Amino acid sequence: MVQYNDDLKQEIRNANDIVDVISQYVILKRSGRNFMGLCPFHKEKSPSFSVSADKQYYHCFGCGKGGDVFAFIMEMEKLSFKESLEFLAERGHVRLPETNNDEFNKKQYLMDRMTKINLETTNFFHERLYTPVAKIAQDYVKQRKLDNHTLKAFKIGYSGEYNELYTFLKEKGFKDHEILATGLVNQNEKGEFIDRFRRRLMFPIISATGKPVAFGGRRLNDTDKGKYINSNENLVYSKKRHLFALNLAKQSEDKRIILVEGYMDAISLYQRGIDNVVASLRNSINRRTGDATSKV
Repeated sequence: MVQYNDDLKQEIRNANDIVDVISQYVILKRSGRNFMGLCPFHKEKSPSFSVSADKQYYHCFGCGKGGDVFAFIMEMEKLSFKESLEFLAERGHVRLPETNNDEFNKKQYLMDRMTKINLETTNFFHERLYTPVAKIAQDYVKQRKLDNHTLKAFKIGYSGEYNELYTFLKEKGFKDHEILATGLVNQNEKGEFIDRFRRRLMFPIISATGKPVAFGGRRLNDTDKGKYINSNENLVYSKKRHLFALNLAKQSEDKRIILVEGYMDAISLYQRGIDNVVASLRNSINRRTGDATSKV
């Protein structure tokens, strides 16, 4: 197991100025040598949340929470210390040490490549939604009355024909085995590479830390089989570990979660101002509790 020493932790701190990091979550205004804003951890009308650029430390005079940049990300993103360290290392472009286990390193490298493929795919599908070839998807979006803010918040997109995604990913420099590992492309008996999602409205599944890990695709005509096609589980995606729209719901001021059945259920509620909503990614929901609302 990799051990992160104090020198590495300090390097990551130095690469992530606390004012810059917190400014991505809180509107800060200079007040003397410090910066002030509304605390993201409790409701308040007057700013009591102070950030010190000199000390690289934050403190709320209202709720008492405070700490360094690691503490802030742990609290804000609901991460462990190790996860927050890795989150900030990626943000600050700090390379983490590898183990001496070649198999482990190969697996980690493949997972990193898969995550990058998912990100490129999310952008590919989303940008394609705004092109003339996506008219059938645009008509469906209008029918469901989804506005542009919602489309961008969920990164909703439209998949291509036959092997357009495969061709795009190859042009980006990804290797066949990396692309196949994501399940976004399949290889037939003839050795041809064919996109799994074709001519569908696409819903990226984003992890709690903001990384796309999988996709769901809704058919837009009656000739395609299966109303929905979803990503299979793989190295970076497990249904039981994720909820659709959790990355957005965790930003809600309401600390409860409303659990709904499908992508469009969550999206429709979000557009109506209910932003603490998520959808299950499993085939069935345990209904024994009889209550779809739970504490986070």
